[in-house]
Amino acid sequence: MTRDWACPRCRTDSVLAVLRLPHTWTNASGNQARGVSDVLLCARCDAADPLAGPIVAYFAVHGTVRPENVAQLAPGLLRWIDRARPPKPDEDALDAEAEAWYRGEL
Repeated sequence: MTRDWACPRCRTDSVLAVLRLPHTWTNASGNQARGVSDVLLCARCDAADPLAGPIVAYFAVHGTVRPENVAQLAPGLLRWIDRARPPKPDEDALDAEAEAWYRGEL
């Protein structure tokens, strides 16, 4: 199954890679909450990023990953993966959604 990813920052279909990261955080009750976040690499938004830029450049030149070019792409991709972090939950958005649920709006 394929999925077309839209970048939540620029609202385009310029996503080149998606990294799924499991993570945990402590909620307001002090309990550990577990989740999975997608970290997207966007050709438009991440081109100037020192870690993501080389990956964006690779795809701009090659278009796709070919077996003969894996060694060229892998080091940059591994550096990006190593430093990727899931976004922090938006507490205000979570609170607003909980309030809407309590009001019966969801």
